[in-house]
Parts: sequence; structure tokens; C-alpha cells
Amino acid sequence: MGMFSEINAEGNARKLEGIILKAMNDPHWGDVRSAVRGFVKEELVEWYYYECGDTWGSYHPNPEILKAFPPKTQ
Repeated sequence: MGMFSEINAEGNARKLEGIILKAMNDPHWGDVRSAVRGFVKEELVEWYYYECGDTWGSYHPNPEILKAFPPKTQ
């Protein structure tokens, strides 16, 4: 993978991390938190881990996200 792909993956990981953390912690989502967390788990978390992996170690998954949504074992 080229340097630009790694940079793009890091940018994607940072954006996804912000979305996931907001869904987990923002009081705005309090009334529907379980539905939002379900959506995050089904649609965003694996993508986030994939993007973190594509940075080749320059960006690591957030510990709060790892604790809430452990990566699937293959």
C-alpha cells in the first residue's frame, strides 16, 4: 500500500472514531442510545478497525471503542 493510501486510511479512521465516540457518549442520543450503539456495532466498528489496520501501525484503535466493541475474532 502506498503512503497516500495510509494517510487516507488514517483520516478515515479519525473520522469514524469521532462518529463512534459521539454515538457512545453524546447526551443527545440518550433516548435512543441502544439503537444508535446497535447501528454503530453493525455498520461502523469493523470498518473503523479495518481503516486503523490500513495505517500500518501509525494509528491505533481507541481503547474506549476496543472495550465497548471488541474486534471480532476470525
